[in-house]
Amino acid sequence: MEDRIYCYHCMTYHPAGQMRRVDTPRGERWRCIRSIAGASNSTAERDAFGGRQTELNRLRARQLQESATPRSRSFSY
Repeated sequence: MEDRIYCYHCMTYHPAGQMRRVDTPRGERWRCIRSIAGASNSTAERDAFGGRQTELNRLRARQLQESATPRSRSFSY
């Protein structure tokens, strides 16, 4: 199984080859190459990247919630 590391920026796990250690004020953290490249763009491109990532996070959270929540049965009498 491939090692996966948590990216603190996009809040998901990535293969180790796609990750880089980044120094932050709170110590070293792991960040994916995609988020590092996205941060080096212009403000408009960063905002678009952030919007896409937010939508992906919302979709993932919704899917997790739906899979964890048991479906209620509806009875028609």
